[in-house]
Amino acid sequence: MAAIAATLPGTKRRPRNEPATGRASYPDIYFVKHIDNSRLHREVDLGKRRECFGLLGLGTLAFIFIMVFAWQHFEGVRYGYGIQQLRQKQASMEEWNHKLKVECASLTDPERIDTLARTDLGLIPPQPNQIIQVGNQAGIFSAPSGVEFAGNLNAPIKLPSER
Repeated sequence: MAAIAATLPGTKRRPRNEPATGRASYPDIYFVKHIDNSRLHREVDLGKRRECFGLLGLGTLAFIFIMVFAWQHFEGVRYGYGIQQLRQKQASMEEWNHKLKVECASLTDPERIDTLARTDLGLIPPQPNQIIQVGNQAGIFSAPSGVEFAGNLNAPIKLPSER
């Protein structure tokens, strides 16, 4: 077999820019043929038309179904994000409310108020003659005896009607 392969002539490769042998080449001259189709009338195939409109209607229904399904899905996702945002806002409001309650409790603490009154304002506990009891407790005062003032007032006080 080696002897046969050696005696056969080798195949030549044709360059790409040369046309293939044995094939017809394209002519350089083109003929134009004017055809008048204006008098032709196309028949309408009712079966094909019905099939086309049926497929168009089916495609429209499928498109509407898919769009409604996608719309519901995206609305659900959007509502989920909204709910999550409202939960975060509620948690921050509850935390703020807790801080305000703690601050209110610390500000209304009687010991704190007493300390501030003594240190910052320079107040002292009242003397026994400065205390006036308001109200009638178990018949101690039978009738009001006029206007009573605290014992530490030196100047007379004028009522608004006397001014």
